[in-house]
Amino acid sequence: MANPSSSRAWRNWSGRVECRPGKFAEPKSLSELQTVVRDAAAAGKKVRVVGSGHSFTELVATDDVLITLDGMQGLVEAKPEAGEATVWAGTKLHRLNPMLDEQGLAMENLGDINVQSIAGAVSTGTHGTGMKFGNIATQAIGLTLVTASGEVLELSETKDRDLFKAAQVSLGTLGVIAKVRLRLVPSYKLDYWRKKSTFTETLAKAEEWRDAHRQFEFYCFPHAEQVQLKFLDQTDAPVNVNARKKWFADVFMENFMFGAMSMVCRSFPSMCIPIARFCAGTLGFSHEINVGHKSLSTVRMVKFNEMEFAMPAERGLECVKELKEWIDREKVTVHFPIEFRYVKGDDVCISPHYGRDSAAISVHQFKGMDYKKYFDGCEAIFRNYNARPHWGKLHSLKAKDLRALYPKWDEFQRARQQLDPKGVFLTPYLKSLFVE
Repeated sequence: MANPSSSRAWRNWSGRVECRPGKFAEPKSLSELQTVVRDAAAAGKKVRVVGSGHSFTELVATDDVLITLDGMQGLVEAKPEAGEATVWAGTKLHRLNPMLDEQGLAMENLGDINVQSIAGAVSTGTHGTGMKFGNIATQAIGLTLVTASGEVLELSETKDRDLFKAAQVSLGTLGVIAKVRLRLVPSYKLDYWRKKSTFTETLAKAEEWRDAHRQFEFYCFPHAEQVQLKFLDQTDAPVNVNARKKWFADVFMENFMFGAMSMVCRSFPSMCIPIARFCAGTLGFSHEINVGHKSLSTVRMVKFNEMEFAMPAERGLECVKELKEWIDREKVTVHFPIEFRYVKGDDVCISPHYGRDSAAISVHQFKGMDYKKYFDGCEAIFRNYNARPHWGKLHSLKAKDLRALYPKWDEFQRARQQLDPKGVFLTPYLKSLFVE
């Protein structure tokens, strides 16, 4: 069930966050999970849960008890006729989606990385793109939660709804999610086009493209005018994928080649601007028809640190224009493109998309390169647009800043106090977010 006295280090995906938990636990069942949490609480220890380590902040880090749910993966129950399924919380998305496809089911939307656990994706408000689709937490219609006392709660839209709306995006501060019940759609295929544009044209037509397609996003390169557009639309046409071309574009160019150029930038930061312009110049055209989850998922082998903020959708283009102008004017040493996506608003207490359709803008810096000055400048711009940070990505906001951004902040805090009055799930980093 657990390594009783582990001193091995844990690191997140980018390598920025490291901790040495006193105990590393891997429960294989709900009852084992209850025991781990109950024993830790009785001993006065803090408890955190790790999925795949794709949060860039210290959400997971602890010196006490770190739980992995890798031993709790797979389908619990599928109900194709009802369009739902219950899955163990540790299930990785890249395993979950083929399982659902075998049942004739699919998640309506995904982010572009599929290695996270379903619980981690739900808890941090991970999202894809498309104005018709909320973040992944909105696809959860029920949660099985193990509280700090070891009690099991079944939460849903119809059972303890206030607690459920708080728990959907909760960063693991209300308890450990053991199972997730998902609202699903029939399996589908996507017609995926990748095209090149200019930044000027993209600003002029982005809202038109957004409304004309199931999903739309774009990547604009710093120090260059070129933009990569992505369009996805549902189709009944047969799967049509050129495996060699796809490998060349997605693996060789976007990972091996881009990774090599990133290492040059890390060694010689002055090369960031010419390399960004070179990468922008290599943008091209591609087209495929594939199973939905395969088109939505992207191979990400080049490691980076990331910041993302979500602002009202109608202000997104204005913000990305100001952001790019600042990067170009200040000659910021960055070569990663800026990512721009749309997300439907929701009613989840501390979801970054609560109460409003959003534009989500992400910025990245290669692992090992100094990101602080760049991210500080980006954050200053984002905050002028009433933007909210992605919970799993880097930002400097504290509890007093966050309170002003979330109309349901007090409701969330009441739920947290009710379910974890002693702060079993509250590390120093999380206290900085939730305790003023």
